[in-house]
Amino acid sequence: MQLTSESVSASAGMVALVFGGRSPEHSISCLSAKSVLGALLELGYEIACIGITRDGTWVEVASAEVESYEITASHHPEVAKSDRVIRLVMNAHAPGIEIDGEFRPISVLFPVLHGIGGEDGAIQGVCHSMGIPVVGSGVRASAICVNKLTTKELVRAAGVDAGDWFPQRKAAITVAPPTDAFPFPWFVKPVSGGSSIGISVVSQLQDYEQACQHAFRTCSDVIVEQGLVNPRELEVGVLVGESGIEASPVGEIKVKDQFDFYDFEAKYISDGAELIVPAELDQELMREIQRLAVHVFTLLGCAGYARVDFFLDGDRIVFNEINTIPGFTPISMFARMWAHAGVSFPQIVDRLVRVAVS
Repeated sequence: MQLTSESVSASAGMVALVFGGRSPEHSISCLSAKSVLGALLELGYEIACIGITRDGTWVEVASAEVESYEITASHHPEVAKSDRVIRLVMNAHAPGIEIDGEFRPISVLFPVLHGIGGEDGAIQGVCHSMGIPVVGSGVRASAICVNKLTTKELVRAAGVDAGDWFPQRKAAITVAPPTDAFPFPWFVKPVSGGSSIGISVVSQLQDYEQACQHAFRTCSDVIVEQGLVNPRELEVGVLVGESGIEASPVGEIKVKDQFDFYDFEAKYISDGAELIVPAELDQELMREIQRLAVHVFTLLGCAGYARVDFFLDGDRIVFNEINTIPGFTPISMFARMWAHAGVSFPQIVDRLVRVAVS
């Protein structure tokens, strides 16, 4: 793909890059915004950086501030409160943003809001009602895919192995598993959430309620999945382009011994996993996992891009989850997998904007 600033500016006006939000994944969203901003600047786009504070206020954020975001064990970036409050508005001619009474038209909104408020269809619905093109999946697909229970039920109904699970609701009279529950270990997860926030591994019944209460701090509903014995964790990046829906080479995550699973610290703080691209698979198995990733993406009505995650248990391919706004930095697995296929991070970003406005 040939990219030039001239061709970009001819195809799109201002890109509104939206990040932060009320989700527990606020800080990861800020890191994704930093990476996307760098790519948009390299490509020559006109950009409005819109941060959503933890209390839900939309504010203008300077590019230099976004570029300074870093995460450490003791510091997580966040959108600071500001007097530069932004409103989405519709004037007589076009949708746009208003800052201190000044109107700026926008051509496309690029959300890197992970979790609730971004991946659940909320911001997509706002954009749809105002006629603003949005990068990535729309309202329905976003709402479906953010809910792990709904996603697994639909995927299983389509004939794809999605493992075994049962739901646990906070509103239930008692927090207890069904009497015929599958054997341990169990992975207790918030139904709607990402970045491994709120997840626990349970190996004995007496730890179950505590694990549920931990997950309930993130979401009112929990999904309890049966853990597999030493499965391989595999991921595929799905990307929509001019030639249709494409799947990246399959990547593999190998979690280091000090971690029980690929949790928040392992992902973002402690370099707790080895990311291998491409995964060591025979070509037939690689193609089948890629086929399943595209099948799931299409089945759920996704658009733009997504990361589809699987477990490989012997010869059994088990669907784990789909992320419609995955971690989106040049070192994230999504970017690494596409880089191996010869598609750079700026090319990914440019393709997403072009598809959204087409």
